Amino acid sequence: MLTKRTLALVAAVAAALLALAWPGREAPLLAAQTMRDAPATVVLVMMDGCPASSIEDLPEGSFLRDARDGRAGECRYAVVETVFPSSTAAGHAAVFTGAYPDTNGVTGKAYLAEDGELASFSSPDLVEQPTLFETAKEAGYVTAVVSAKPTVRSALSKPGVVDMSIGPTAVPDWVLDAVGAPPDESTQYDDFAGWYQRQDRWILDVVRAVLERESGPAFIGVNLASPDKLGHRYGPTPAAETLEGIESVSDGLAELAATLEHTRPGAWCMIITADHGMTKVGRGIVVGEVLEQAVGDRAGDVVTSLDGGVLYVWGESGVLSKFAQALRLADGVAEVIGSDANNRYDVQRREALRLTHPRTPPLIAVAREGYMFIESEALMEYTAGSHGTTIPSDVMVPLLVCGPLAEEVDLTGARSTTDIAYLVRQLMGMEMRE
Repeated sequence: MLTKRTLALVAAVAAALLALAWPGREAPLLAAQTMRDAPATVVLVMMDGCPASSIEDLPEGSFLRDARDGRAGECRYAVVETVFPSSTAAGHAAVFTGAYPDTNGVTGKAYLAEDGELASFSSPDLVEQPTLFETAKEAGYVTAVVSAKPTVRSALSKPGVVDMSIGPTAVPDWVLDAVGAPPDESTQYDDFAGWYQRQDRWILDVVRAVLERESGPAFIGVNLASPDKLGHRYGPTPAAETLEGIESVSDGLAELAATLEHTRPGAWCMIITADHGMTKVGRGIVVGEVLEQAVGDRAGDVVTSLDGGVLYVWGESGVLSKFAQALRLADGVAEVIGSDANNRYDVQRREALRLTHPRTPPLIAVAREGYMFIESEALMEYTAGSHGTTIPSDVMVPLLVCGPLAEEVDLTGARSTTDIAYLVRQLMGMEMRE
């Protein structure tokens, strides 16, 4: 068995060879080595739409369940709270910047552009704080985004910062040679659950291929879509299809951990978390019907963004006032937040939820548990799960830190998904460790 002294010598030799192999990068790399002799490769995995309860529902023997329970080697576990709204764009931005939406500028699913139309948060230009990819790039790391969702990939892939941006709609030839093509999208609805399982396993195979291709330290951000897609369709765990999908992800993450140890023995860490959770729903709040009843022919003057359990609304103040009153009386609405500076509730609630960025709309409504905002009641036939609210199942998500460097991470102070960026920077040597 190798002693700690021997391991340190091996790591020092590896670091020296790395400096020779990567001319021009040795200064930032060596500067990052504050607590160890080799820079850490960090893989940050986002299990889209996975509440903390899903890990608890997994059977013993699965990688994620055993990691949570301390039976899967060097792993640490905590439950943390995501940001509001508990949705994909805002959740990812919070994790990768370490900042809340009022600071990073990604305030939800969509925002009202200057032309008066809704636009998605699909561009890195909309992220107003530095991301972990910029931190990693400055430290001399190889950077990569591997995402099942195209909008997540495009939002995080800043040119000149991210070396590789890969997803089912952006596949380099070397990936095709290494792992093959992603699942054929035309077959998605033939086997909905199985197709999303296969897509996420392909995503994880791509991450493994990146690690095998690049010899230097890397920071890789990963988005896995199946927990979210299956949760929406079949409901959160213990729904059988969703549970099976997360078990498949768990198996893929075990394989990824093995590849990390094989390619970077002793010098890696895998952080696993989620952008938001998922709540079982059974009834829809048809926004168009409530709006038309409230303002009649002025409905066309109102712009709405439906994001599951949260509704964002823009419009003229008088029209919004009538719509807000109707929403407060609508079945399934938990709260309505306006922008009246003279209304103590509006002011305090916006401050508490950090709804102060200019892109945040003047009117916000939040659904009760079991409800979601929807365009047509008929769509509820295909929807059993949703998110976006402040309900615990929407906002409480898992945080797993696994690998030989997990002991360097102290999770006792981790309360929010915004704390994850600090942990990553700590592993990279960019933050002082106590």
